[in-house]
Amino acid sequence: MAYLGKGRREDLFVLATELNLKFDKSMTIATLKDLIIGSENYDEELTKNIHSTIVEDRKAREENLRIEKQKEKLRIEEQKEKLRIEEREEKLRFEQLRLDEQKRKDEFELEMLRIQTQSKLGADTSKESDTKFLVKEVSKFIHRFDLKEDISLYLKLFERQAQRLNFDQENWVSHLLGLLPTEVSHIIAREPDDKANSYEHVKDLLLKRFKLNSRKVSTTICHSPKST
Repeated sequence: MAYLGKGRREDLFVLATELNLKFDKSMTIATLKDLIIGSENYDEELTKNIHSTIVEDRKAREENLRIEKQKEKLRIEEQKEKLRIEEREEKLRFEQLRLDEQKRKDEFELEMLRIQTQSKLGADTSKESDTKFLVKEVSKFIHRFDLKEDISLYLKLFERQAQRLNFDQENWVSHLLGLLPTEVSHIIAREPDDKANSYEHVKDLLLKRFKLNSRKVSTTICHSPKST
């Protein structure tokens, strides 16, 4: 009879059903044992085999259920891991897109800066070349100023040549400086920038300066002792 204690109460319920015994769900294991053993057609060997099969089937079902639950758990974990991987890959993809976009933006800005720099360099080089050419051209038609000359006549000659060569008046001072002696250029250089770049101001400055010098020379000549 000990074999009946190896299973569970539900196993005894199944066994009682197989043996066509009437039972109540409220019965205890001990009561069920007494019911089975005390049955009219009780055969210990047969009952033992049936009980063993019932227990093994139950254990097999429980094991299958445990395996299914474990598989389901693994499946859920795999899905979660797959989602985590997809989310991580999505973030990496968006980050790469952002980096690519930033790279294209940086390259575009760098290219624009390069173009602007080249354009400015080309413009400056062209302007410098044009200036050198014009200075060279004006020097063909008017000589460098000599301190012994009349400054007013020289300036008139310079203005005519500058107009003939279509110089912008805002650049006249630059061209004039290339024709003046160093000491005269220094006089202009000491003026404020806005005045030093104004031809009219420079013209008045030179006329006053050389007119004063002319008067000093005349005074010196008038007061010098006559030779006997």
